[in-house]
Amino acid sequence: MTPSSSQALPRGRLVYAGEHSADMVYASGFIAPDPFLWYQTEAGAGMVVGVLEWGRARRESRPGTRVRSTDEVCRLWRLPTDRRRPEHLIAGLARETGVRCWEVPGDFPVRLARALGRRGVRLLPLETFCPSRALKTTEEVAKVREGVTLAERGLERAIQILRASIPGGDGLLRFEGSVVTAERLRGEIDAEIARHGGSASRTITAPGLCGADCHDMGSGPIAADTPIVLDIFPRVDRTGYYGDLTRTVVRGRAPNHVRRAFDAVRAAQEAALAAIRAGVSAGDVHRTAADVLEQAGMETDAKATPPRGFYHGLGHGLGLAIHESPRLHGNSRDILEAGHVVTVEPGVYYPEWGGVRLEDVVVVTADGCLNLTTAAKVLEL
Repeated sequence: MTPSSSQALPRGRLVYAGEHSADMVYASGFIAPDPFLWYQTEAGAGMVVGVLEWGRARRESRPGTRVRSTDEVCRLWRLPTDRRRPEHLIAGLARETGVRCWEVPGDFPVRLARALGRRGVRLLPLETFCPSRALKTTEEVAKVREGVTLAERGLERAIQILRASIPGGDGLLRFEGSVVTAERLRGEIDAEIARHGGSASRTITAPGLCGADCHDMGSGPIAADTPIVLDIFPRVDRTGYYGDLTRTVVRGRAPNHVRRAFDAVRAAQEAALAAIRAGVSAGDVHRTAADVLEQAGMETDAKATPPRGFYHGLGHGLGLAIHESPRLHGNSRDILEAGHVVTVEPGVYYPEWGGVRLEDVVVVTADGCLNLTTAAKVLEL
C-alpha cells in the first residue's frame, strides 16, 4: 500500500467510513450511518455524500468543508453513471486534484485499498490519523461530560430498581413481582439512556461470579448480598462522544471479603486520582493503584487460569472512541498532558466470589485532574 516513492509525491488525506469511525467523525464533524468520503488537500477539505445526506451534511459538517453529493461529483469528475463505487469516486478525486498519494487511517478497508492500487492511487496508512484527538478542547470535554451524565442516568435507574427490590425466600431479588435478572437490569439501564438521547451497547450488569470476568456482560438472576458490577459506557447520539462509568453495589449486606475488596479498590482509585497531573507517566499512575491494592492484600496473578486480582490496565483515553490514547497500564510509555480525558478504573476479580470495580472519568490538568463523574460510591443498598 505504501511504496517508497510515495514520499516524493504530493499528499492528501482521506477517510472512507461511516459513524463508527472516530477519525471520520472528528475530521468531518458529521455523523451518518452509511460510509461516505472525506478528503483534504492543500485547497481545503471536502466531502462526498449520498443525496439523502447532502442537506444535513452541509449544515453539520465542519466550517469550510465543501460538501458535494455523489451525483454532483459524478458530473464534475466525468464519471460514468455505472462507476459510483468508492474506488471510482476516489480515483476521480485523485485525477481532479492531481494528488496520487493519500494518507489514510490504519483501518482503511483492505478491499478498497487494493482496488485503488490497481487504479494507480497510492495510500499511506497512518497508525494515528488524527493525533489531536487525544487532547480535548473545552467543547469536547463538555461533550464527554454529557456522555458521563448519560451513564449516571442509567446507573440511577439501576439503583432505583435494586433499592426497590425485595429478596425472596430463595435469596433472589424481586421487583414488581418478577425476579430481577442481569438481562432485565441491563435493559432498564439502556432504555433510560435512550430516553435521554444516548445509545448504550454491551452494558455490563454482572452479578456474583459473572463479575470475576471483567468484561462479562452478566446473565441470570441477581441474588441479595451479592456484588453486582455495573459498567455503563453510552454514546451521545447527537455528538458521537462517549461516557464511561462503573460502580459495584450489593443489595443487602456485603460479605466481609467484598467489603474489604471495595475499600481497597476505592483507596487505589483515590491514590491514582491524586497522582494524575500533566507530565506524569501513565505507567506510574497505574503502578500507584497497583501498589495500594497489593498493600491491602489483594492478590494478583495475571497468568493464572482464570486470572485473578488487578490484572487489567488502570484506564484509557475516552472521546469519540470508547478506548483511545493515552493508555494507563503498567507498561505504558504515554506521558499525561493537560487536555487528556481518561478513565480511572481499578478493580479486583476472584473466581471464588466475583469482582469489584470503580470507574470515574477525569480531565488531566497542569496540576491535577478534574473529575467529570458525580455518582456516589456506595457499596450497600
